[in-house]
Amino acid sequence: MSEASVSRQVVYVRKGSVYMPFLQSNMGDLYQEYQGTADNPTNITPDFTTLTPMLSYIITSSLAATGIVVPSSVKWFFNDTELTFGSNKLSTNTFGGETGHFENVPYSSGTQNYFALKIKKNLVKASAGAACNIKAEATIAVGNTSDKIQCVYSIPVTVGVGNSKRVTIMAGDNKFFTLTDKGDSCILKAMAYVGSEQLNTSLTYKWYTLQSGSWQQIGGQTSQNLTVTNDMVDTTGQFKVEVFQDGSLIGMDVQTVVDASDPFDIITNPNPESETIEQGSGGTVVYSPILVKRGSTTKYKEMRFYFVFTDSAGNILNTSTSTTPAATGTVTEAMCEQASGNVAVTITTEE
Repeated sequence: MSEASVSRQVVYVRKGSVYMPFLQSNMGDLYQEYQGTADNPTNITPDFTTLTPMLSYIITSSLAATGIVVPSSVKWFFNDTELTFGSNKLSTNTFGGETGHFENVPYSSGTQNYFALKIKKNLVKASAGAACNIKAEATIAVGNTSDKIQCVYSIPVTVGVGNSKRVTIMAGDNKFFTLTDKGDSCILKAMAYVGSEQLNTSLTYKWYTLQSGSWQQIGGQTSQNLTVTNDMVDTTGQFKVEVFQDGSLIGMDVQTVVDASDPFDIITNPNPESETIEQGSGGTVVYSPILVKRGSTTKYKEMRFYFVFTDSAGNILNTSTSTTPAATGTVTEAMCEQASGNVAVTITTEE
């Protein structure tokens, strides 16, 4: 296996070069489809009022001995509007004529391991029928100063097709796809839907892991659940599932698993640091990573890296270079256009 890997996404703003923030959903990739109009939607799927998905803000750092950083506080934003909460922890902001879309879930040692935001209502009216963003801004105390670390989670909202089929990987336990100790494991659970109905019959599964710049099928793993252990993850790992019904592929999904117990980390050194590309700019994001030991920001040794850039379904956008190790990797605007939005970035050491 390689010594370390890291997953990024060209969309959020990250201050500094040692923090790796993730917004992890226990329900896998979040989205909503609806019929009717944005101000009077019907047949919303999936129904967040029933699922109440939760986004946990997980921050790792090469400077933390345990890997996980617990911020002193977290602010939450919906489409750049800061959320305010009442004594019942429900949001008091008005979106689409409604309040109470979100519940603030504070950190509590031993019972709630991360600051989190629970979605209590559907977001179609709140977002006016368009894609929406949830942003977390954490304050992390460092000596006499503090850093503010931001991460953005995008939720597509579209007019749906009644018989469309969709696959997502959700958490099969309460680990939020994060391993915190040696010998730890977490469960990935593949879910298939047609409209709002869950598919349960005549389904088969293939699981893959991203190794040396390409997807490698995991032998013997053909059930709905995949148990991921530390041995399968180098700092972060990418896993993909393909779901078949009666032998025909109906969909696929990708999920990142974070191993905060690994002794190595990758400082990605993106340029620009915001890791953003504006439409029409012709811009790029260039990564010049270094391998470090946890607790240090000094290069551990010279290393080349595999750079893999994918869309939300795990389709590799740089097939001509993904299996060739290099010192730098570049995300282009053309890749964002091909992905129809955000580009997921996975950087893995050559050895």
